[in-house]
Amino acid sequence: MFKTMLHKCCLAVLSIGVLVGQSFAQTDMELTYPNQYWSYYASPEQAGFIPERLAKVEKFYNRRAFAGLLIVKDGAIAVDWGENSRRFLVHSISKSMLSALYGVHSADINLRATLQDIEINDNGALTAEERSATLLDILSSRSGVYLPAAAEGGQMLDNKPERGQYSPGTHWFYDNWDFNVAGTIYTQLTGEAIPQAFARHLAEPLQMQDFRDFDGYAVTSGSEHQADQFRMSSRDLARLGLLYLRNGNWRGQQLIPQMWINASTRAVSETNMGNKFPPHYGYMWWVNDDGSYSARGVGGHTLAVYPERDLVVVLRTNTYLEHSVSARAIRKILEGIVSASEGKPASQPMLTIREDNKATPQALPSRFQHKELNISLENGQVVSLNSDDQHMFVDLGTGKLELSYITDNQFTIIDRQEPVEVSLNANNQIIDFRTPRLFYLRAALAAQQGDLDTALNWVKEVLVMQPYSAMAYTNMARIYMAMGDKAKAKEMVDEALKYDSDHKQANGLKQTIAIKQWLFPVVAALGAGILLIIFLVIQKRKRPA
Repeated sequence: MFKTMLHKCCLAVLSIGVLVGQSFAQTDMELTYPNQYWSYYASPEQAGFIPERLAKVEKFYNRRAFAGLLIVKDGAIAVDWGENSRRFLVHSISKSMLSALYGVHSADINLRATLQDIEINDNGALTAEERSATLLDILSSRSGVYLPAAAEGGQMLDNKPERGQYSPGTHWFYDNWDFNVAGTIYTQLTGEAIPQAFARHLAEPLQMQDFRDFDGYAVTSGSEHQADQFRMSSRDLARLGLLYLRNGNWRGQQLIPQMWINASTRAVSETNMGNKFPPHYGYMWWVNDDGSYSARGVGGHTLAVYPERDLVVVLRTNTYLEHSVSARAIRKILEGIVSASEGKPASQPMLTIREDNKATPQALPSRFQHKELNISLENGQVVSLNSDDQHMFVDLGTGKLELSYITDNQFTIIDRQEPVEVSLNANNQIIDFRTPRLFYLRAALAAQQGDLDTALNWVKEVLVMQPYSAMAYTNMARIYMAMGDKAKAKEMVDEALKYDSDHKQANGLKQTIAIKQWLFPVVAALGAGILLIIFLVIQKRKRPA
């Protein structure tokens, strides 16, 4: 119903005064694009990178918990460090991906339509003023609606304004409620589920190498509006960045109007988050003063676009293992990369196409084909294992994850690189499966119920399958801390850091334990000493002259 109304009353969206630009048709045949595979420079120097400066970037990169760095210059890859074909979680980069989908349909969408017009609510909780927020307010995170949202945490929860504190359109706050509602509205207006829409409108025409539509999944909560998440490789994210760098045009096909590219990546709001983050925000893109912009996800995942330098940068961390890199480190490495790119490129650089050298996976044995097992956890969550005649998948609450067959009953979750053991009975029916992530889920549920011994035992099961897991030792340390056993917690932290010195949570726990073991007793002793001095002074004054 509302889609029809939009077509009738469309302003159109891009006629709003701030959205200016001309239609764009790419005709320069010299521009380089990837086909099925990316082209690579023979060396970064041919792309204009200064070796001494790039060496400093590499040194900084190796000292942080990065999992990948991919740099695209003038449409070809100049730097490829780390695991850039691996599908990691993108976290909040998905917001900018959703902005791109809005761009695909921007000619048919009225940004000035209100939540009232679009018939959006959240369990009936929205006030009349909150429902006056426009779609433009939602896309720029200025709705003034401060309700609980799916997939929010940390600073987002701690800093959320009070309900009704700001009117719609008057205040910027990075709020998952707005972003999740943007996803609901997109599906409502287009009739397309977001993962399938991304596959159809962007992944397929961009010839993304690694993306499958089941790499998108939803996180739900008490809100009506789910958070749409994705797993993607760096080299696929770089294609999205290159599309934006080329003003929405891909080999002569205008996938996203240039006017939307310009509008969504310009400064709409000041972020006021210090110099660690970009100073401005657009339509679900972070924006810098120099005209560059970026998509960012927790842990350090970054897709940065520099139009003036024809440069795309993708940074990844392994948040499967709780690795992360600070916002300050992201800013510093991006500055180093831009500085390193300021050299003179070769007039006729040598480009080569690199095909995948992935090993052919083993065929799924017939005894594991066309199987299904659902396991209900104590909180009602269902985890599942299922297969067809070629593939086996596990769903642990973050969408379908494909398994690779190893031997006997042993599998690996391809993206997470975690083991799975599948148990069959005499009739070749699946009766159980074991994997670290499932143990963590059960440990978390036990801890929430106050059963720390059971929680500890579940984490110990992880170590049976992954004896060198820093994450497992870190979680055991957390449990021992909750039990009040600081000595055992310290022992577990030391084990974690022995296997992964960059593990942020383990390092944080180490500091916490040190403070509780040494600082608190010192402060208590000093406090007792001060009190004793005060007492003696008072007693002295009470003595008769």
